Amino acid sequence: MNINDPFGRLQSKRQKEYESLRDSLKKLGLNNLDDAHALLGKMQKRGIWGLVIIVPVTLLLALVLPGLRAFIMICGALAVFWLFKTTQKSREYVKRYIQEELADHNE
Repeated sequence: MNINDPFGRLQSKRQKEYESLRDSLKKLGLNNLDDAHALLGKMQKRGIWGLVIIVPVTLLLALVLPGLRAFIMICGALAVFWLFKTTQKSREYVKRYIQEELADHNE
């Protein structure tokens, strides 16, 4: 039993998220390691581009609207945190897909 998740709710939620992603990747025809690694690279690039957009926009808005500076900075920080966590979790699920689904096919 996990103290942080005594009833297994988080684990079952993560499993459902992974299964949903796995089914989507299978429907897209992602069935080799090269495509999966390319997807990981694209996800990394999208995360970086998200940061490249969010950070300057947040700073620009904070400069233009000094009365809302604290609110804008908090919203920007939340957006960066959300982007980071979403990208990280998605990359973990794709890596798991590679280990569980694609590693067996290419041996």
